[in-house]
Amino acid sequence: MTYLTISMGGKQPIVRPSNYQINPVTSQLLTQNSQPVAAELTEILPKIKQQTKVPILLPSQLLITGTDNQIYVDGKGTNNSYEITLAFEKDCTANACSIGYISGEKGGKPLDDEFSRELSLVQDIKGYFRPLTCGASCAPPIIGWEYQGVFYRISLKGVGQSPEIEGDTLKKMANSAIEAGAR
Repeated sequence: MTYLTISMGGKQPIVRPSNYQINPVTSQLLTQNSQPVAAELTEILPKIKQQTKVPILLPSQLLITGTDNQIYVDGKGTNNSYEITLAFEKDCTANACSIGYISGEKGGKPLDDEFSRELSLVQDIKGYFRPLTCGASCAPPIIGWEYQGVFYRISLKGVGQSPEIEGDTLKKMANSAIEAGAR
């Protein structure tokens, strides 16, 4: 990225990306991706970008409710995929402390019986959804979609108290990720 330095006549210079724009309503700095990355995901993004060639789609907000706990984020990437995990505990490997994940897989497809219904996303993209399901343990709600040859998933606990709210919330996150484009 190219940076532009703006001198302020003896004051500290302002350094901004050369493709910057200022939102006239909020005075916030905008770049190519005018939607911000969810704050919880900003630190892991550079690591994942170095590890994968897959376009990384991330929501502008994590719409998780009912917790004031710290969220720990980790992730990994390969040439053809990435996965970002979220948890209530550092180095979590159990369902009880896991919040969920965000992933993308080049050439990926929905698994058999992974989703229970279809829904429409922005740009006329077909999405797939399954609400919270419980058996011996509970699987968080999940949304998935294929975009430019990559299958993306967002699966998170705490996104709603009913299947309708879970679907609407995950749909908002998926739409914001698609609209923002590759990070």
